[in-house]
Amino acid sequence: MNRKTLTPLLLLLCLLSFVSCKTSKRQVMSVPLKEQGADYLFGQMKKNEFKFNRISLKFSAEVESNNQNSSFSGNVYLVKDSMMWISIQKFGLEAVRVLITPDSAKMINRINKTFFISTFSKVNELFNTDFDFDILQSIISGNDFEYYQNDVFKATIENKLYRLSTIGRQKLKKYVQADTNYSMVLIQDLWLDPQTFKILNTQLKEIKTQDKRKIMCDYSDFLQIDKQMFPQKLDFTIMDEKKLHGAITFTRISPDKTESFPFNIPKTYTESNKIKN
Repeated sequence: MNRKTLTPLLLLLCLLSFVSCKTSKRQVMSVPLKEQGADYLFGQMKKNEFKFNRISLKFSAEVESNNQNSSFSGNVYLVKDSMMWISIQKFGLEAVRVLITPDSAKMINRINKTFFISTFSKVNELFNTDFDFDILQSIISGNDFEYYQNDVFKATIENKLYRLSTIGRQKLKKYVQADTNYSMVLIQDLWLDPQTFKILNTQLKEIKTQDKRKIMCDYSDFLQIDKQMFPQKLDFTIMDEKKLHGAITFTRISPDKTESFPFNIPKTYTESNKIKN
């Protein structure tokens, strides 16, 4: 299969402020961290995750790839475990609209006047990836994966942060669809704030001898919203045949807000079997 750059899909899927909330700055620990077991740290991480049924986000983003910079803004509306609606604007006008569900992906490209409709598995096949909806919503929300193994981590201390590492994390079998051959095994590292147990950094790689792709995410500027903390800034790097770096700032974060998510394809648009730059 001809593998193109992952920039278009990964940028759209990862996309994924100053509201009247308190910004939490990380406090550097002045005393040595107490060693803790992986089960304890994982439990504290899960306990302090941002819990939501649905969330509405407004963002601005800057992306650098192949020595080219691009900036844009947009909106994300996420219904947990169900649906992700993304609108990307350039110069004040919508350029791309995306609707993702656990088993489908749709995109309207208003610049080229085309649309793309496919199953999630076909999109992964097209780009030689193994993303699923759980991973995408976790990257946006700054949470850990919901439906993957929890008992495969080892705990260490690194640079005054707690580190959870695994070299063999798989999706729980009961959440693997019967009509798919989903066998992805992940190498994953998580760095946790020792006070809040929020994820500050994560690295993700799939175990494939021929696959050099690595995804790194850094979360910062946490906002306190209804006694929960959400990262206002997300910096991500995708290492593959080419390097893609991006910085996303969430300028509005509205949990449990009900929004509409229109996805009407104009009759004059033509269907495309690939996602274009």
